[in-house]
Amino acid sequence: MMKTTLLFLLLPLALFLIGCQSPPLVLADADLIPVGSRVSFWVNHDEDGWKESNLHIAYLPRPMTGAEARRWAEGVGSRDAGRRWTHYYVLVTPPGYDRRVWRSQVHPRPAAWEPTARRL
Repeated sequence: MMKTTLLFLLLPLALFLIGCQSPPLVLADADLIPVGSRVSFWVNHDEDGWKESNLHIAYLPRPMTGAEARRWAEGVGSRDAGRRWTHYYVLVTPPGYDRRVWRSQVHPRPAAWEPTARRL
């Protein structure tokens, strides 16, 4: 009887904790970024180190996957950072009170943007 009562008392707590899982610390291509998140783009200038781009999404109006965020970041890099940057990552701050951030892996600048790359 005691085990059954304990189970019924702990079951709502377990369901609550499952629903309140924190976001992953590493943003993967398949992860879904929720509406209202802040999405920023960081680039590495070899001589200056890591810098946050001045272009960002302050309030994401629709859900976005990690892959979409990565493609967005590559486009921002071509407009904002010019040809000087070598690597980038995406930083996402989801809405909510805990303000934990997701960070993508560091990616190299796409080879198609290299000044010496030939386009066919």
